[in-house]
Amino acid sequence: MREKSGSAILRWITALGLALAAVPIALAWRASAVREEAPTPLNVPAANVSDWVSPNEVEVQFKPGVGQNALADLGGRLGVPLAWNSPLSLETGIARLTLPAGLGVSSALAALRADPRVEAADVVHFYRVPEDLAADRLQPAEGGEAPDRGRWKPNDPRYSEQWNFQMVKSEEAWEVTRGKGVVVAVIDTGVAYDNTRKGKICRDFKETRFTRGYDFISRDDLPNDDHGHGTHVAGTIAESTDNNEGVAGLAFDATIMPLKVLTADGRGTSADIAEAIRWAADHGAKVINMSLGGPYPDRLMQSACEYAHKKGVTIVCAAGNSGREGVGYPAAFKECIAVSAVGPNGELSFYSSWGKQVALAAPGGDKLQDPDHGGILQNTVLRGDNGNLVDDYYAFQGTSMASPHVAAVAALVESQGIKDPDEVRAILQRTAQKKGPANKYGAGIVNAGAAAKLAGAIYGDGVARFWMVVALFAGCYAIGRLRQKAGSSQGYPFWGTAALALGLLLPDWLTGYLGMTSHLNLIGHSILIPGALLVLGAEGKTERRLLGWMALGLALHLGWEFLRGTVPVGPEIGAWQLLPWVAANVVVGFGLLLSGLTASRD
Repeated sequence: MREKSGSAILRWITALGLALAAVPIALAWRASAVREEAPTPLNVPAANVSDWVSPNEVEVQFKPGVGQNALADLGGRLGVPLAWNSPLSLETGIARLTLPAGLGVSSALAALRADPRVEAADVVHFYRVPEDLAADRLQPAEGGEAPDRGRWKPNDPRYSEQWNFQMVKSEEAWEVTRGKGVVVAVIDTGVAYDNTRKGKICRDFKETRFTRGYDFISRDDLPNDDHGHGTHVAGTIAESTDNNEGVAGLAFDATIMPLKVLTADGRGTSADIAEAIRWAADHGAKVINMSLGGPYPDRLMQSACEYAHKKGVTIVCAAGNSGREGVGYPAAFKECIAVSAVGPNGELSFYSSWGKQVALAAPGGDKLQDPDHGGILQNTVLRGDNGNLVDDYYAFQGTSMASPHVAAVAALVESQGIKDPDEVRAILQRTAQKKGPANKYGAGIVNAGAAAKLAGAIYGDGVARFWMVVALFAGCYAIGRLRQKAGSSQGYPFWGTAALALGLLLPDWLTGYLGMTSHLNLIGHSILIPGALLVLGAEGKTERRLLGWMALGLALHLGWEFLRGTVPVGPEIGAWQLLPWVAANVVVGFGLLLSGLTASRD
């Protein structure tokens, strides 16, 4: 009678604890619920629409496996010949056509979208380097002094002028990682990456790692920069560092994939950009930076971003330089990390676009906040008065400069073993230096040091828990063998060890399957599973004991993650939700262990 009464009390306590633990889950789920909205264009005066939309060109994204015969067949049905967008299009599946007089855009798009071989079709849109930047380049900055060598800093003589790297805690990150092994695609005006018939390598890129790229403008394998924007962006990510020359790059051991999609005047088409995104995803890029934009969403670009995201690519984009509300495209697509810009004082830059899609802020420069040193300094090429490209150090400003800071930190995170783009985003947002409001700064200003450390902790702790379980089994086996040799009737406690190991490893397995930002992790990391089994009728002593050991493993795992700051939840879940949830689960976990141990002694 007393045993039944004690068991009933334990079950009531467990049920109450589970109810308390479930409340933060429900609150967090509700707080993070975001209604999906279809992409909508920004406001563009009717007189300027032709600046962004080609009136008689249509682009087509074919489904995988569609070849030349299908292209000819579909063109015959429309009465208009289709052509591949580039020599790479048999691989990427993108074609274009020019509509003749009498064939309306709407009817052509309707016919294309109805064809089962077509994944997406749209009019051709134009995207470009943000106009504010192109019209307002800052002058070359003056040389600085060599940095203080107290802690590890690169020996680049002008590193002291890179206030932006200090803002994002670059030196803290460099103590952990420098981005080695991660390929970052710079989809832009090209990069001054090598000496070719089309251009030369910039002086401070001679030790930068490059991989094969492509020029979607000239349709060749020489994506040299003839504008300057793309090289500047690539420099923020991985300019040669600690080489006694110029300035530093933030993820300087990463590898740059130069993809030229914008012309010498900084303008390109949605078909070329979509093709570059797909090609980058298929050829080893793990991070894509796009410091370009326009006011119109494009179906092929959105489809390409979805494709790259599914292949595990983190896509980072400039929010835009409108100086008002309204994030441009592709930044506003949900697969992309939209970045706004701040100046030297940490406040939103005067030119930065802002809106609900902004995920993070980063240094982009602001000459109004600091007229003399407010820009982002990197090595690049600019066209001189005689028309030739001049290789020098220039300070630019724009969300174009903010975006590569985040792309570089994403590379640092990926180099620590975090590969899923949603997990990369979650780490970047969870570790950001808090700044409000969210529609201007997102989760805050990116923090390279904290992001690199958290990424390393998440990956390293998972590995440590695995080897802890291996050691646990080995130790228990050794104890069992010693008991047998001593003549004890107690052998190897396999099932109890297995239950404890399951509690320690199950949350990691679920996180690997569900993703780090899934709210189902709040269930998988809680005591809901063994608690529910007990409440629903675990009558036997062995069952209760095994559930108790499993609950202990879950409680230890959760406490470990909480103390290390690695609980896999999205950035929208605050400490006021997480702390009571963790406390309730740990208390219930030890209560279940007590119940199991009590049962084993009865």
